[in-house]
Amino acid sequence: MIYLTPHFTLEELTASDTADECGIDNSAPTEVRDRLAQLAGKLEDIRSLLGAKPVMVSSGYRCPQLNKAIGGAETSAHLYGCAADFIVPEFGDPYKICCYLTELPGFLYDQLINEEGGGARWVHIGLAVSGEPRCNDLTIASGVTKTGFYPV
Repeated sequence: MIYLTPHFTLEELTASDTADECGIDNSAPTEVRDRLAQLAGKLEDIRSLLGAKPVMVSSGYRCPQLNKAIGGAETSAHLYGCAADFIVPEFGDPYKICCYLTELPGFLYDQLINEEGGGARWVHIGLAVSGEPRCNDLTIASGVTKTGFYPV
């Protein structure tokens, strides 16, 4: 295993059941690996801020073929190694996590999304692909995107 940080591996941030099922090679190119290391650093920050509770990543990097297979946005930060979807069950639900993180001074991100789909719920953290982080707070549920966080 290749550890990017003490708690997050390259394998964890490139793993995909869909890629495995469809025979898609979701290996991260070198330039994406550098971004994944930054993303892993942000996930370490989140882990620490949430009381050292385990952060369980369900999606990190997605190559273009995988992103298309799952119906991801054409401009998804996942394509660049700048986004992860995760849960922290020992801390609380995604809504609680989003609300907590946005209250912390100096916690920067491009997008933080309280997300729901297919019966699952998760937090999406996106880092800026380029430029300054926008600190966009969103809720996506039942295919509808709203600004701000709402319970789903």
